[in-house]
Amino acid sequence: MVESTGSRSAEGAKRVAWCILGTGTVASDMVQILKQLPDTEVLAVGSRSAEGAKRFGDRWGIPRQYGSYEEAASDKDVDVCYIATPSLRHPQDCLLALENGKAVLCEKSMAPNHVVAKEVLDAAAASNLLFVHGVWSRFFPAMKKVREIIDSGEIGEVRSARASFCQNDGAGSCSALLETGIYCAQFLQWALGDPNQSKDGDGPVVRGACQTLHGSGNDEHVTAIIEFPGHKIGTFECSLAHCSSRSATIYGSGGVIDIPFPFWCPTKVKVTKMTGLGSQQWSEPEIHEFALPEDIVALSTKDGEIPGFNFVNSQGLAYEAAEVNRCFREGLIESPSFSTQQCIEILRLISDIGNYATANGK
Repeated sequence: MVESTGSRSAEGAKRVAWCILGTGTVASDMVQILKQLPDTEVLAVGSRSAEGAKRFGDRWGIPRQYGSYEEAASDKDVDVCYIATPSLRHPQDCLLALENGKAVLCEKSMAPNHVVAKEVLDAAAASNLLFVHGVWSRFFPAMKKVREIIDSGEIGEVRSARASFCQNDGAGSCSALLETGIYCAQFLQWALGDPNQSKDGDGPVVRGACQTLHGSGNDEHVTAIIEFPGHKIGTFECSLAHCSSRSATIYGSGGVIDIPFPFWCPTKVKVTKMTGLGSQQWSEPEIHEFALPEDIVALSTKDGEIPGFNFVNSQGLAYEAAEVNRCFREGLIESPSFSTQQCIEILRLISDIGNYATANGK
């Protein structure tokens, strides 16, 4: 396990002090989570203006309020910076935090492609600082159960998987591949890959892709076919211009695993075994359900309002944040649940899909 010399030992730091960079909706959800984790303090917030920092800080009771990201990142009492700034700023704000000796949890997507991501991850490694890419799916108990079922052979040999994440919201404002496609790619990697053992040049390969571009130039609808080692095939569709079931399925020689909406932050897994002539004998489905953390609730603001969470299953951000706390206390520089290698592989896939679709588009 890779360890960090840039964090204090668990014995010397019972509390982990966080700084929030950014004051948007996901930042509001994360602040509510962090305030309910044991031995965790939301110490500071940074915004692009003093007014923005004060408004957010006063609302959520954050004592140190900075009118620039630079000031916030340089606070000597901060242990971890949560990067929730606009996504195009993520690489520079990650580097800013790392340059100031801070561990980092960065909202997805951490970078526009794998080349930029590697620059950030290399900087973290060079400084012996913890860096976690906030693809929160990886930290849900249901995702761990999916992997256990695959490894057990319960549905036979896994041969393929598919994921769909389409929503009619945000078309043109950003890339669908980076906004929702990244969740599809990480799911296929989890289901079909063995990223802890893969080597350079032995990873998944894009075999097909097409896209629809918005007038802004950003992709708004993308489909892809990916071949993983062992001739396993993954397919996915992502969009910011129309809706889908936002579910995922894994197909084996003896059955299937279904993960219903919302598959990227799942609480339910269904296993159906299929045998006999034409695989037409279906077993009674086995349902595995995982309640969200019961001790995590929507908090009231300082003026007594309870705005609630902005996103589905946001209580599950607690899994990700608790993992960051654990890794920081143990002196790690990456999470075993979502390693640097896995992160780079996913962003390389995203880049390859976009390049393939562009090169073969009409």
